[in-house]
Amino acid sequence: MLKLIRDAGLAPAVAEASSLLNLVAGDFAPTIAKAWAAPHADYLVAPAARRHLVCVALVLNPDAPLRPLLTERLRHAIRLAAPAAPDGLERALGRIGEVAWSAEDYRALLGLLADPARAKTVRHAAAITPDLVRRLARLPPEMAGSALLAADLDSRALELVAEVHALLVFRDGAAAASRSAKRWARTGSAKALFEALKADLYPEPPAPPHPGTPRLKPLATKAALAEAARRYRNCLRTREGHAASGWSAYYEWVGPPGAVVEVQRDGVFGWRLNEAKLVENATVPAELRDEIVAELALMGIHCGRTSWELERAINVAAAGQAVHGHVLRTAEEALADAFDND
Repeated sequence: MLKLIRDAGLAPAVAEASSLLNLVAGDFAPTIAKAWAAPHADYLVAPAARRHLVCVALVLNPDAPLRPLLTERLRHAIRLAAPAAPDGLERALGRIGEVAWSAEDYRALLGLLADPARAKTVRHAAAITPDLVRRLARLPPEMAGSALLAADLDSRALELVAEVHALLVFRDGAAAASRSAKRWARTGSAKALFEALKADLYPEPPAPPHPGTPRLKPLATKAALAEAARRYRNCLRTREGHAASGWSAYYEWVGPPGAVVEVQRDGVFGWRLNEAKLVENATVPAELRDEIVAELALMGIHCGRTSWELERAINVAAAGQAVHGHVLRTAEEALADAFDND
């Protein structure tokens, strides 16, 4: 290839990018062709590090003088191209392949090298590629060492991690988000990472409406809810959002048999029983229901029809229609629905 370039130098110089320059310099080819007219021999035979440096210079300053970047000592040339270049750029330029990157990827590389933790990961990577740089750039800084984990994530997953991290910064502050990201970095697998994201997504629930009784213990924290969900192996594991919003509160009936009891806000009654389930969502036996209802009553929790059922029945009656059983359940039917696994 070098002989072809040199032989081509016998032809008249033209400030137009050749096909070879387009291949090697990509989007930068038209600008580079103005500095080194066809056949662009000086540029094309230059070491890859020099060619990349020219592209970096164009990213930082489109009007930068380019020709000295091939002739000055490399360290001096780097200062000319990027006066504020981060440490490690010189070494990285020699390890990023033969073909020019996109401007966005060069900016991402400079950003990574400017962060000590991320720069360390880049320096120790087996190969510095645009894909690696994009992945690391999209992860929170605390996950800079998670190159192997990043390799298991597609673009949507990387975006999800970044979005949840930004949410935590907004909601809980930078310090709390940083602690979460450090935990994510230690997960070791995509599956474990997503579990950690889910655990951090919701804030701690507000205080339950009642401190509980000796037999009904509040599940007042995310940790308590998660631990109970593991023991009961039921739908409690999907209710973090309900608890975090304050819409629902959860108690554990200590048993035996033990049960998870969900109470929900109600516009008329304040709080009402929504459901109670045993391990694996099994139905609460009839002999236990009265005990749970009695304990909830002591806590001021309503057990029976909901306010929206009563409102619907009133609306139907006001319209002159019959109030059918399927519109207004009996109190017994409402309790059965709360305790049964149907």
